[in-house]
Amino acid sequence: MNLRIAKIADMVKPGVIAADIGTDHAFLPILLMQKKTAEKVYACDINEGPLKAAQRNIAKEGLSDHITTILCSGFDNVPADADCAIIAGMGFYTCRDILEKAMNRLPDFRQIIVEVNRNTPDMRKWISDHHFTIDNEVLIHEKGFDYIAISFTVNPHEELNEEEILCGTDLLVKSEGYEEYCERMIAKIDEILKVYKKEDVRKEHLLLEKSMWQKAKDKTR
Repeated sequence: MNLRIAKIADMVKPGVIAADIGTDHAFLPILLMQKKTAEKVYACDINEGPLKAAQRNIAKEGLSDHITTILCSGFDNVPADADCAIIAGMGFYTCRDILEKAMNRLPDFRQIIVEVNRNTPDMRKWISDHHFTIDNEVLIHEKGFDYIAISFTVNPHEELNEEEILCGTDLLVKSEGYEEYCERMIAKIDEILKVYKKEDVRKEHLLLEKSMWQKAKDKTR
């Protein structure tokens, strides 16, 4: 089991009925049941191949009575008793489209967890633009890559500011390794600035982002 899946599983609130959207091989549903975090889990995927692999993995762990596989697109066919949704390992635009197609269902969930491979600030902005509430953020550094899992609810909340959208809320600052994460983001910007010679709006934006990352790093001290 990789660290990313383990950390996401740790974010799930005890006693939920979870729907893992885009379950792939069902590693997350299996872990949720093994940890006794969820009462039951729906392992959902749009593709038959991964779902068959998921069924084999579930059966191998003796969890076929607790994890139900569902062939569906997004939230389509997800049973009404599900109260925790997890969308992990996708791109931002795919995740956003799934959420937007299911807007009428989102109030039914007491927890929604998203982890996108790229464009995490865009994910935060989407949550902020809808005035939803982020109740947890976790940084996961694995095999040289940074992943951020965000838990939110549809409870109303004021919009996030620019720094929070880019660098994360104060909840993320508490994550292990956040200072080093900020340093990596600053280093990436410095590498771009080394070769970017134009004095234009883009350079101003890069310098602004660098200052926000520096400010976020200072919060860890």
